[in-house]
Amino acid sequence: MFDKLHGKELSYNNLVDVDAAVQLIAEFSETTFAVIKHTNVCGIASRATLSEAWEAALAGDKESAFGGVLACNKVVDAATAQSINEIFFEILIAPGFEPAALEILQAKKNRILLLQKQPLKPASMFKNVLNGVLVQDNDEGSYKEWNDTGAQPATEAQRADLEFANIVCKHLKSNAIALVKDRQLVGKGCGQTSRIDALRHAIEKAKQFNFSLQGAAMASDAFFPFDDCVRIAHAEGINAVIQPGGSIRDADSINFAKENGMVMIVTGMRHFRH
Repeated sequence: MFDKLHGKELSYNNLVDVDAAVQLIAEFSETTFAVIKHTNVCGIASRATLSEAWEAALAGDKESAFGGVLACNKVVDAATAQSINEIFFEILIAPGFEPAALEILQAKKNRILLLQKQPLKPASMFKNVLNGVLVQDNDEGSYKEWNDTGAQPATEAQRADLEFANIVCKHLKSNAIALVKDRQLVGKGCGQTSRIDALRHAIEKAKQFNFSLQGAAMASDAFFPFDDCVRIAHAEGINAVIQPGGSIRDADSINFAKENGMVMIVTGMRHFRH
């Protein structure tokens, strides 16, 4: 599946992060760059060129990117390699490297370069539990349905951001919230014990790196048990939300969206990564 072009042998932690990175990047057909830290994505963006995608992904969380695992879905060119070379990272995964890019990236020994020769398509997921192993089907797809339940249907630009946010949120540890603007992750909260804490963390991250949330999209990996997250999102300028639905109080969030001019998409598919 991979050719190691440079660097040391991969550790257990490296392998876990590589697995998370390649599963995430496989979800995108547009030119996309992602930064992974401890199996969670901390920066990701889709752009017209790989260099632009890298710069936007890095801008999402420059602090967390330090020592991270990088993954992209296009051949790495010299200009992108030169930009990447300015930061410390552990691993870079790509479907190809231009010779000039390899020369730049191989200049430092304490990094691993992986050439991905084929996509990773696991059919099942395994987890050790209580001296046994749980097996379940892999989480395929992004949504079962696209129900516009808010004040108005999503525009083309909003739909692009909502779909992007929903995929990113799928790959974050639950409870998870992803905030996206112009196909760039601008804030995320993951692994929190409440959904509202995940949102607060995501907003704090966005503000830390001076992103405006006016017109941003929000994805939640599971339903909103109350309308508090939608209210907080609206107060920050977020105007489009995607979530699976399924709460006995779905109407609270949906009605708030309708009353406040927000787009609300209900997908019927929960992503609850543990």
